[in-house]
Amino acid sequence: MAAYRPRHLAPARTPSQPPFPPAGSSRRSLLRGGALGMATLGVGASGALGAAAHAAPAAAEPAAPAVATGIHGQDVSAWQGRVDWAAQRELGSRFAYVKATEGRSYRSPDFDHQYTGAGDAGMMRGGYHFARPDSGGPEEQVDFFLNNGGGWSEDGRTLPGMVDLEGYRGLPRDYGLGQQEMREWISAFLVRYRDSVGRRPVVYTNYYWWMDVVGDWTPTNTPLFLAAYRAEPPVLLPGRWWGWELWQYSDSGPFAGDSNLWHGTQAQFESFVCDVDYDAHGI
Repeated sequence: MAAYRPRHLAPARTPSQPPFPPAGSSRRSLLRGGALGMATLGVGASGALGAAAHAAPAAAEPAAPAVATGIHGQDVSAWQGRVDWAAQRELGSRFAYVKATEGRSYRSPDFDHQYTGAGDAGMMRGGYHFARPDSGGPEEQVDFFLNNGGGWSEDGRTLPGMVDLEGYRGLPRDYGLGQQEMREWISAFLVRYRDSVGRRPVVYTNYYWWMDVVGDWTPTNTPLFLAAYRAEPPVLLPGRWWGWELWQYSDSGPFAGDSNLWHGTQAQFESFVCDVDYDAHGI
């Protein structure tokens, strides 16, 4: 396998555009200097990242009465199309996961402008891959993901890649794999990504799919991005995780796509974004 080269970075700016990050800034000074902030926002109604990829998009809504304080963000796919990222930032979004790929052949036609637009608005951004264990091996899917926007680099503004593990409409819930086979597929995906870019990706899932299809198992030192549509932070966790990094709490606002919350402090978020040796919070 050829050495990994970052292929997710935004196109070169024109001379009229300000540099990002500002000249002389460090990775962490970028995060502290305005690209990341603390937002207080309301929690919306139920939904799912996977459902958002296969159903009509929900429009962004004004912020509701505050029920959760912290670092908020969002995830988007081709269903959101052109996103007004300046407006999302004004609402309080500080990071975005953008769908890059699915399986071994689908690349989102909206990835480039969504990813670049989020970065131009001063948000942390990263790509995500919708896993299809029925369509190609895990190594093949990682390579496709990396070649189409899912990489990571130590630039202080790129989120580690995320793999979306859930059911797919019209297919068996388990993609035709037994629990041990699914665990092996997931493990191979995570190892290939780690070996390629130098750090583990994030796993997105929900409690019920994971417990049914994967069971009482959690991969080593893997950040959890948990879908749980409720007003209070989730306590029912899949596998052997005892905490989550990211919580997807709504698909109906306040942000375009799905709305998410980081579990901890700004310093912890900086470590998540910047540190190759980041230790997962909940495993």
